[in-house]
Amino acid sequence: MACKSNGTLMGAAAAAVMAVLVVSAPALAQSGYRIVVNPSNPVSSLSKSQVPQLFLEKATWDNGAAVSPVDLLPSSPVREGFSKELLGVPVPVAIERLREVAKTAGGNPPPAVASDREVLAYVRLKPGAIGYVSLGADVSGVKVVSVGGQTEFRLADAPAPVPVGGRIAMPQRIVTAQPAYPAIAKVGKVQGTVEVSIVIDASGNVERAKVVKSIPQLDAAAVEAVRKWKYSPTVVDGVAVPVTMVVQVTFAL
Repeated sequence: MACKSNGTLMGAAAAAVMAVLVVSAPALAQSGYRIVVNPSNPVSSLSKSQVPQLFLEKATWDNGAAVSPVDLLPSSPVREGFSKELLGVPVPVAIERLREVAKTAGGNPPPAVASDREVLAYVRLKPGAIGYVSLGADVSGVKVVSVGGQTEFRLADAPAPVPVGGRIAMPQRIVTAQPAYPAIAKVGKVQGTVEVSIVIDASGNVERAKVVKSIPQLDAAAVEAVRKWKYSPTVVDGVAVPVTMVVQVTFAL
């Protein structure tokens, strides 16, 4: 059963893009995080033993640039998971260690910011920066690095997303970003429907987006738009829960 949106989006070349929601139930990955560095950094992979050195010690990259780590706030579940798994210590211990290092070096501890967006802005600005962001963050303009061969890390205690359908009603979309019709697709008269499997977190943000039915020239535009959508939280038995479903983004000339 499908629930179609009412809006028709007109591009510069009178191209219409129509978003359609379809109930589906693929089980996508749980919440987690990725490690990001400034795009000018030649590093593409790290070992797990290197991460504590970069975040908890005064360190330099191989090119001699000072490492500039940035953290999320101590209350962030992403920071808690990152600290336990990759730093090997709980957040309070990490904070105390950072204070000791800063005091010895005569500086300040790394900044702790409130959102993925602030982490990304910091990492884009500083050549030696390194940080971590949730899996739903738009990482354009930074470089995702692998750690121990992994580019994505799951939060062990994150609830699995609940498939939409049955007693789980389709969430209401409250923020829509209009997909841009790629110029190369217009020139080639490419049109059709891209299906994107998404996970919506408990706050209503699109945390994950993965193409499951592809039109190569249109995939990136579809995912970019869907990641900006926001939904009303889904509440089950009085508790907001993450949900998963498939959305369709139809491009028509």
